[in-house]
Amino acid sequence: MNHDLQKEQLDEIFTYYSGQKDRHTQEMVVALLREIQEVQGCVDGKAREKVLEITGVGEGFLKTILRLHPSIKEAANLHEIIACTGEWCGKKNGMEILSNLRKELGIAKDGISRDGQFCLRTQNCLKQCKTSPNLMIDGVLYSGEKLKNLKKLLDEVRG
Repeated sequence: MNHDLQKEQLDEIFTYYSGQKDRHTQEMVVALLREIQEVQGCVDGKAREKVLEITGVGEGFLKTILRLHPSIKEAANLHEIIACTGEWCGKKNGMEILSNLRKELGIAKDGISRDGQFCLRTQNCLKQCKTSPNLMIDGVLYSGEKLKNLKKLLDEVRG
């Protein structure tokens, strides 16, 4: 998309939401985020700052919304990894796997990898306790033996 057209569309979206009385509600914040994503493919750091400014919500509130709505991407063309931090996965080295993932990918505070290809999130339970520990990558569940060699798994995902 033409950069000028994209900027114009984003300005129009920001102007519209700035004028809404209920712009701080979860429903309006989600709608704003979805519209931004529709225009630019994701809600990057710059757009997130603008959302915070327009809506007046806090960073924690926005992070919670992004966690509750995994379809809203924080960077374009990312592979999304969801690591289970539930009790069963925790008992079977789930936290160690999460730590190794963070190191292997160089995950920053925003959950984005050093190379910009992965977004790492955690979820209390993936509801797959029988196969724990579990990771979900781009909607595909990986468990047990598949997680022994994270580097190999990540290379497969990268293609």
